Amino acid sequence: MLKNYLKVGVRNLLKHKWYTLIHVLGLAIGLAAFLLIDQYIGFEKSYDKFHTNSDQIYRLTTDNIVDGKIQVRDAMSFAPSGAALMNDLPEVLSYTTTLKTNSVVFRKGAEVVEEKGLLAVDSSFLRLFHYPLVSGNAEDLLSKPNTIVLTQSMAEKYFGSEDPIGQSMEMLTGSNTELEVVGLLEDTPENTHYKFDMLFSLKSVQEQIQQDGWNGYNYYTYLLLDKQADLAALNERLPALSRKYLGEESKLVFNLQPVESIHLHSDFTFEPEVHGSAKAVGFLSIISLFILIIAWVNYTNLSTARALERAKEVGLRKVVGARKKQLIGQFLTESLLINFLGAIAAVLLAKILLPYFNDLVGKEILATIWGNQDFLLKLGGFFLLGTFLAGAYPAVLLSSFKPIGILRGRFSHSKRGVFLRKALVVMQFTASLILIAGTMIIYQQINYMTGKDLGMQIDQTIGIKNPSFDSDREAEFASKYEAFSNELLRLDGVESLAGISSLPGGGSSNISSSSGGVRIVGNTDRVEATVYINRMDDRLLDALSIELEAGRNFDREIAADTNGIIVNEALLGLLGISDPESVINQKLQFGRNEDNTQFPIVGVINNFNRTTLKNQVEPTVFFYSPLTRSMVLKLSDETIGSTLAQLEGTWDRFFPNAPLSYEFLDQRFEQLYIEEKRFGQLFANFSILAIIVATLGLFGLAAFLSNQRTKEVGVRKVLGASVSSIIVLFFKDYLWLILLAVVIGMPLIFVGMNEWLNNYHYRISFPWLSLILAAVLLFSFAFLTVGYQTYRVAILNPARTIKDE
Repeated sequence: MLKNYLKVGVRNLLKHKWYTLIHVLGLAIGLAAFLLIDQYIGFEKSYDKFHTNSDQIYRLTTDNIVDGKIQVRDAMSFAPSGAALMNDLPEVLSYTTTLKTNSVVFRKGAEVVEEKGLLAVDSSFLRLFHYPLVSGNAEDLLSKPNTIVLTQSMAEKYFGSEDPIGQSMEMLTGSNTELEVVGLLEDTPENTHYKFDMLFSLKSVQEQIQQDGWNGYNYYTYLLLDKQADLAALNERLPALSRKYLGEESKLVFNLQPVESIHLHSDFTFEPEVHGSAKAVGFLSIISLFILIIAWVNYTNLSTARALERAKEVGLRKVVGARKKQLIGQFLTESLLINFLGAIAAVLLAKILLPYFNDLVGKEILATIWGNQDFLLKLGGFFLLGTFLAGAYPAVLLSSFKPIGILRGRFSHSKRGVFLRKALVVMQFTASLILIAGTMIIYQQINYMTGKDLGMQIDQTIGIKNPSFDSDREAEFASKYEAFSNELLRLDGVESLAGISSLPGGGSSNISSSSGGVRIVGNTDRVEATVYINRMDDRLLDALSIELEAGRNFDREIAADTNGIIVNEALLGLLGISDPESVINQKLQFGRNEDNTQFPIVGVINNFNRTTLKNQVEPTVFFYSPLTRSMVLKLSDETIGSTLAQLEGTWDRFFPNAPLSYEFLDQRFEQLYIEEKRFGQLFANFSILAIIVATLGLFGLAAFLSNQRTKEVGVRKVLGASVSSIIVLFFKDYLWLILLAVVIGMPLIFVGMNEWLNNYHYRISFPWLSLILAAVLLFSFAFLTVGYQTYRVAILNPARTIKDE
């Protein structure tokens, strides 16, 4: 019986090659797109789950809570936090403390090389986290100061094919230090929230740890909890422990965050890496389902539309004794064949698209398809599911025809069949509308962020990281730095130069409310809040065209300015002050004690965005410093290439033991939105695929229905109807379906895209015009598709189409 089903099925598919091609192509695109997106989503959800006991590992974070509301959530904690909580909480089995470095410089033969992937960790790091160890003993690695563990790629970079264990590396950052290589790791996988190339013993910076103590939280602390630990109960006990170590009046509260949730569900400041977005993953999940459902709908829709064409076949089969079960089996077999061909084509298409897809997401999601068990299992599962879902209704519908009804032509007027087709078309139109409008809105928000005035001018401006130096050599370095700066200013291509500690487009150090908040002495009440600290020289405002709202700039000739500060408008807003002039020469105080240092305010500047527009401009205090960690150079448009070459030569003369590291500030800001841009590209590309699949289905359906009405068209032409009037008449049915799709889709788009836009503090207003434009585009796609098929029938000679009547 099965052999007969297959033989008849193949014969039927070959007989209707055009419709078979539409079915297979639509299913192939839909299934390939769904599986690729599904693999990406699975990868995003897999972060940090490769660790043994990953479900028991938690990161200790710090919340700044004022008046019962969380103001800031920080991924960092205090150096002694882990030991303290392990002592107080029996549920804590072990902990590890880490310190992320910005960059360090190593000597490599005659070269000096800057590395940004160095992580300072204690000896328990490789026992709590399970990164595969190639060489070394995880039990006592990094227990001694001045020891280092390398990943395989770093070992090859510095030692080639030699065994690195026991060899030494010279670190030039700060004072020159010899480090012994004591271990070798496999390269860190892509799906971890904490990437590194080297692990450095935390004991090497023991003095800094002791100085920091409970005063500053610059560390990342991870705890391994007992399997039976109740996270909610632990988090309820943490506020009391926070007060125990930070003081009764502290507004900082510890919190535990599952390490598995960090990548997608963390909105904390000072994350060690750029993380993903659960909302973005959710949107992509919806797109993948849309594409697959549209492909299945195409099959169901066209199969039911062709029901009348196959009615005689069903009638003859029933007359010769075929039972309903046998007919269902025949039509499900045809569905199976179509879905099988679609699945094979989907694998081939996915294989072709895979390199492009990996580039698009910026990650090696899949190196290959054939050896990926998860991919193949899902492919098989959706092949079977598609066979049943897409084939079940047409099979039941076709097998239920009664021979007498077929002879009388009753099914051609079946309200049930017409209603189903219209409902499925509306579903496709609605999905297409949502995808078109969603793509437009995402790109409008991205363009808004990348084009918004930042409150400063960073065109043709580079940021340079200055060399590090020992504190006992500060005077010597300051003299060299001043000479270097003066020589740069003599270059024709350098328009201006200035010093700043934290470059725009990145992070900065901060002062929390743990010391008692901030206030204007004698003028305002103390406000508990996080205030960001930066340092700059007296040239920065002019170099970046940052506007003074009140007061004056720093002046290196005024000795008192070494204790003065410049604040931004956001800080005044925090303190409830609307008039910038009123705070000039007033003193700002951090902390609760009256004898705490008070800093006179010499100027107020405008709110410039130093980081992503996801976040509001932070209250910021600038201290004067002629010697900063970084500098900015404004370059002339015409001579950038030659100026950069001169800069490299000058740098090498002054700082031969430090590599030059610079980047254009506008590119630095663009990097802040790399995830948004990738999401936008993913959304747009797969939306296009979904629309192609929907258009294919509509094309096939319109072709079939137009062919069914060729005699009607011939009669209308004989009676004087024009080709254009026939096209408009046929399209009216679809016009109402489009309008219904717009009515259904608009509220869905409004709710969904507003939810996404709310991720950004600076966002566009909801663009209703985009909805109108999306509806116009949808109308255009449908009109061109239906119009072409109708035109093809409408231009036929009526004598040919009605000759049998």
